[in-house]
Amino acid sequence: MYALAQSLVPADTEVLAEACAEVGLTLHVAHPEAGQAPPPGALLVSFHRFAAVPPDDPSMEELKSRGGYAVAVLDGVSATEVLAAVSRGFGFTLASPLRRPRLVETLNYLKNVTPSENTQVLTLDGKGSLCSATKSLPVTDAEAELLRLLSHRSGQIVSREELTEATGGEDVNKVISVLKQKFRDIESGAKLLKVPHLGFRLVGTVREGAN
Repeated sequence: MYALAQSLVPADTEVLAEACAEVGLTLHVAHPEAGQAPPPGALLVSFHRFAAVPPDDPSMEELKSRGGYAVAVLDGVSATEVLAAVSRGFGFTLASPLRRPRLVETLNYLKNVTPSENTQVLTLDGKGSLCSATKSLPVTDAEAELLRLLSHRSGQIVSREELTEATGGEDVNKVISVLKQKFRDIESGAKLLKVPHLGFRLVGTVREGAN
Protein backbone atom coordinates (compact mmCIF):
# COMPACT_ATOMS: atom_id res chain seq x y z
CA MET A 1 0.00 0.00 0.00
CA TYR A 2 1.09 3.55 -0.60
CA ALA A 3 -0.05 7.13 -0.01
CA LEU A 4 -0.17 9.76 -2.73
CA ALA A 5 0.48 13.51 -2.45
CA GLN A 6 -0.55 15.86 -5.22
CA SER A 7 -0.32 19.67 -5.42
CA LEU A 8 0.56 20.05 -1.73
CA VAL A 9 2.82 22.88 -0.64
CA PRO A 10 6.39 21.69 0.16
CA ALA A 11 5.99 22.09 3.92
CA ASP A 12 2.86 19.89 3.95
CA THR A 13 4.53 17.29 1.73
CA GLU A 14 7.48 17.13 4.15
CA VAL A 15 5.24 16.59 7.17
CA LEU A 16 3.20 13.97 5.29
CA ALA A 17 6.39 12.11 4.36
CA GLU A 18 7.41 12.01 8.04
CA ALA A 19 3.98 10.70 9.07
CA CYS A 20 4.01 8.03 6.35
CA ALA A 21 7.44 6.87 7.48
CA GLU A 22 6.19 6.61 11.05
CA VAL A 23 3.26 4.34 10.13
CA GLY A 24 5.18 2.33 7.53
CA LEU A 25 3.64 3.66 4.31
CA THR A 26 5.41 4.61 1.11
CA LEU A 27 4.66 8.15 -0.05
CA HIS A 28 4.50 8.87 -3.78
CA VAL A 29 4.57 12.54 -4.77
CA ALA A 30 2.72 12.94 -8.07
CA HIS A 31 3.31 15.61 -10.66
CA PRO A 32 0.32 15.42 -13.07
CA GLU A 33 2.06 17.42 -15.78
CA ALA A 34 4.83 14.80 -15.91
CA GLY A 35 2.43 12.00 -16.84
CA GLN A 36 3.83 9.64 -14.22
CA ALA A 37 2.49 6.12 -13.94
CA PRO A 38 1.19 5.12 -10.49
CA PRO A 39 3.56 2.97 -8.42
CA PRO A 40 2.87 -0.73 -7.91
CA GLY A 41 0.62 -1.79 -5.07
CA ALA A 42 -2.69 -0.56 -3.73
CA LEU A 43 -3.47 3.11 -3.18
CA LEU A 44 -4.56 3.58 0.44
CA VAL A 45 -5.05 7.35 0.51
CA SER A 46 -4.44 10.40 -1.67
CA PHE A 47 -3.90 13.95 -0.40
CA HIS A 48 -4.76 16.94 -2.60
CA ARG A 49 -4.51 20.68 -2.02
CA PHE A 50 -8.17 21.43 -2.62
CA ALA A 51 -7.60 24.91 -4.05
CA ALA A 52 -5.38 23.43 -6.77
CA VAL A 53 -7.94 20.91 -8.04
CA PRO A 54 -10.16 22.34 -10.81
CA PRO A 55 -13.87 21.52 -10.37
CA ASP A 56 -13.96 19.72 -13.72
CA ASP A 57 -10.54 18.03 -13.49
CA PRO A 58 -11.01 14.58 -15.14
CA SER A 59 -7.89 13.21 -13.49
CA MET A 60 -9.64 13.27 -10.11
CA GLU A 61 -12.20 10.68 -11.17
CA GLU A 62 -9.50 8.49 -12.69
CA LEU A 63 -7.44 8.80 -9.53
CA LYS A 64 -10.30 7.95 -7.18
CA SER A 65 -11.28 4.97 -9.34
CA ARG A 66 -8.03 3.29 -8.30
CA GLY A 67 -9.45 2.86 -4.83
CA GLY A 68 -8.48 4.21 -1.46
CA TYR A 69 -9.59 7.40 0.22
CA ALA A 70 -9.27 11.00 -0.98
CA VAL A 71 -8.28 13.74 1.48
CA ALA A 72 -8.76 17.43 0.69
CA VAL A 73 -6.14 19.67 2.27
CA LEU A 74 -7.81 23.04 2.80
CA ASP A 75 -6.00 26.37 2.90
CA GLY A 76 -8.54 27.54 5.46
CA VAL A 77 -11.22 25.66 7.36
CA SER A 78 -14.79 26.85 6.99
CA ALA A 79 -18.13 25.11 6.71
CA THR A 80 -18.36 26.25 3.08
CA GLU A 81 -14.98 24.77 2.13
CA VAL A 82 -15.64 21.49 3.92
CA LEU A 83 -19.03 21.14 2.24
CA ALA A 84 -17.51 21.91 -1.15
CA ALA A 85 -14.83 19.23 -0.65
CA VAL A 86 -17.31 16.59 0.47
CA SER A 87 -19.64 17.37 -2.45
CA ARG A 88 -16.72 16.85 -4.82
CA GLY A 89 -16.16 13.32 -3.49
CA PHE A 90 -13.46 13.81 -0.85
CA GLY A 91 -13.93 11.51 2.11
CA PHE A 92 -11.84 13.54 4.57
CA THR A 93 -10.68 17.12 5.03
CA LEU A 94 -7.58 18.43 6.82
CA ALA A 95 -6.33 21.98 7.31
CA SER A 96 -2.99 23.32 6.11
CA PRO A 97 -0.43 23.45 7.62
CA LEU A 98 -0.67 19.70 8.17
CA ARG A 99 0.17 18.43 11.65
CA ARG A 100 2.12 15.22 12.07
CA PRO A 101 0.15 13.79 15.06
CA ARG A 102 -3.17 14.24 13.22
CA LEU A 103 -1.72 12.69 10.06
CA VAL A 104 -0.37 9.70 11.96
CA GLU A 105 -3.76 9.21 13.60
CA THR A 106 -5.55 9.43 10.23
CA LEU A 107 -3.15 7.09 8.43
CA ASN A 108 -3.27 4.49 11.20
CA TYR A 109 -7.08 4.60 11.15
CA LEU A 110 -7.20 4.05 7.39
CA LYS A 111 -4.70 1.19 7.60
CA ASN A 112 -6.76 -0.47 10.32
CA VAL A 113 -10.07 -0.28 8.42
CA THR A 114 -8.59 -1.38 5.09
CA PRO A 115 -7.84 -5.11 4.85
CA SER A 116 -4.68 -6.35 3.22
CA GLU A 117 -4.79 -7.03 -0.51
CA ASN A 118 -3.51 -10.54 0.25
CA THR A 119 -6.90 -11.77 1.41
CA GLN A 120 -8.27 -15.21 0.71
CA VAL A 121 -9.15 -16.14 -2.85
CA LEU A 122 -12.81 -17.10 -3.37
CA THR A 123 -14.33 -19.07 -6.22
CA LEU A 124 -17.61 -18.32 -7.96
CA ASP A 125 -18.45 -21.66 -9.54
CA GLY A 126 -20.71 -22.47 -12.45
CA LYS A 127 -23.36 -23.94 -10.15
CA GLY A 128 -24.10 -20.58 -8.55
CA SER A 129 -22.09 -21.04 -5.38
CA LEU A 130 -19.45 -18.88 -3.71
CA CYS A 131 -16.71 -21.06 -2.26
CA SER A 132 -13.85 -20.58 0.19
CA ALA A 133 -11.22 -23.20 0.90
CA THR A 134 -13.56 -25.07 3.26
CA LYS A 135 -17.15 -23.85 2.78
CA SER A 136 -19.61 -22.74 0.12
CA LEU A 137 -22.96 -20.98 -0.10
CA PRO A 138 -25.38 -20.38 -3.00
CA VAL A 139 -25.57 -16.87 -4.45
CA THR A 140 -28.31 -15.25 -6.50
CA ASP A 141 -27.79 -14.05 -10.06
CA ALA A 142 -27.69 -10.44 -8.82
CA GLU A 143 -25.06 -11.27 -6.20
CA ALA A 144 -22.97 -13.18 -8.74
CA GLU A 145 -23.06 -10.35 -11.29
CA LEU A 146 -22.14 -7.77 -8.66
CA LEU A 147 -19.17 -9.91 -7.59
CA ARG A 148 -18.07 -10.39 -11.20
CA LEU A 149 -18.04 -6.65 -11.83
CA LEU A 150 -16.14 -5.90 -8.63
CA SER A 151 -13.65 -8.73 -9.19
CA HIS A 152 -12.90 -7.58 -12.74
CA ARG A 153 -11.97 -4.22 -11.23
CA SER A 154 -10.44 -5.50 -8.01
CA GLY A 155 -9.15 -2.75 -5.76
CA GLN A 156 -10.93 -0.08 -7.79
CA ILE A 157 -14.02 1.85 -6.77
CA VAL A 158 -17.14 0.93 -8.73
CA SER A 159 -20.02 3.39 -8.67
CA ARG A 160 -23.42 2.56 -7.27
CA GLU A 161 -24.94 3.21 -10.71
CA GLU A 162 -22.74 0.60 -12.37
CA LEU A 163 -23.47 -1.94 -9.66
CA THR A 164 -27.20 -1.29 -9.92
CA GLU A 165 -27.05 -1.95 -13.65
CA ALA A 166 -25.04 -5.16 -13.11
CA THR A 167 -27.62 -6.49 -10.63
CA GLY A 168 -30.56 -5.77 -12.91
CA GLY A 169 -31.83 -2.88 -10.83
CA GLU A 170 -31.67 -4.55 -7.42
CA ASP A 171 -31.03 -2.52 -4.26
CA VAL A 172 -27.23 -2.45 -4.10
CA ASN A 173 -27.15 -1.86 -0.34
CA LYS A 174 -29.19 -5.02 0.27
CA VAL A 175 -27.10 -7.12 -2.14
CA ILE A 176 -23.87 -5.90 -0.52
CA SER A 177 -25.25 -6.54 2.98
CA VAL A 178 -26.21 -10.12 2.10
CA LEU A 179 -22.85 -10.79 0.47
CA LYS A 180 -20.97 -9.45 3.49
CA GLN A 181 -22.84 -11.94 5.67
CA LYS A 182 -22.07 -14.77 3.24
CA PHE A 183 -18.39 -13.81 3.29
CA ARG A 184 -18.48 -14.21 7.07
CA ASP A 185 -20.45 -17.46 6.90
CA ILE A 186 -17.86 -19.11 4.62
CA GLU A 187 -15.03 -17.65 6.72
CA SER A 188 -13.68 -15.46 3.93
CA GLY A 189 -11.02 -12.81 4.39
CA ALA A 190 -12.31 -10.83 1.41
CA LYS A 191 -14.10 -7.56 2.08
CA LEU A 192 -16.68 -5.34 0.38
CA LEU A 193 -15.89 -1.76 1.34
CA LYS A 194 -18.08 1.29 0.93
CA VAL A 195 -16.16 4.41 -0.09
CA PRO A 196 -18.26 7.45 0.89
CA HIS A 197 -19.76 9.40 -2.02
CA LEU A 198 -18.05 7.16 -4.59
CA GLY A 199 -19.23 3.55 -4.50
CA PHE A 200 -17.85 0.18 -3.41
CA ARG A 201 -14.64 -1.78 -3.83
CA LEU A 202 -13.64 -5.41 -3.41
CA VAL A 203 -10.55 -6.20 -1.35
CA GLY A 204 -9.59 -9.74 -2.23
CA THR A 205 -9.99 -12.02 -5.23
CA VAL A 206 -13.06 -13.76 -6.63
CA ARG A 207 -12.32 -16.17 -9.46
CA GLU A 208 -14.60 -17.97 -11.86
CA GLY A 209 -14.59 -21.75 -11.33
CA ALA A 210 -15.73 -24.74 -13.30
CA ASN A 211 -19.16 -26.36 -13.03
